[in-house]
Amino acid sequence: MKYSILLISASLVLLIQQTGVSMENIIRFDNNVYNLVTPQNSEQKYIYISENDNIEKWHSQICVEHVLDKANSTEASAEYAHKVQSENPGASVLVYPEAATVGVLTFPSDKQFYEYNAIVFKNNNGLGLKKITFAKRFYADENGGVESARVAAIAFAEDYNKKYMELLNRESAQIGLE
Repeated sequence: MKYSILLISASLVLLIQQTGVSMENIIRFDNNVYNLVTPQNSEQKYIYISENDNIEKWHSQICVEHVLDKANSTEASAEYAHKVQSENPGASVLVYPEAATVGVLTFPSDKQFYEYNAIVFKNNNGLGLKKITFAKRFYADENGGVESARVAAIAFAEDYNKKYMELLNRESAQIGLE
């Protein structure tokens, strides 16, 4: 009986490690600390926000998501870019399929904020893909209005898109992608 429990415990630990179900509560990215705000869940989507933000109005976020129904990161990045463009009229999308990365600038219909996203897709050891997103929001009420928020978001995307795509690729092992 003692050995059966030990074997079951070891199998459970191995299963958790393989499926990526367990995630850290705190991660560090680009010299910032991000706290897990979603519970450990069966959807395997984990959202982290900057330690200075709250879930209702965050400014910087990282999302790690398991994409079990995809196997090719290049195709997944192209499909994601197409989906964003079709669902968000006016969105700006930049795709780098050879690196399986996408840069996106979107906004809701009320334009209360503009959101920049850098996304990378990585193979997940034969268990589909993992998608990691770095997002930054620019709120109209904090930037002097809708137009100022739009300009700030565009400037950020132009200045930092390459940086965040490279950081996501380089630091993916640190934040649970490899």
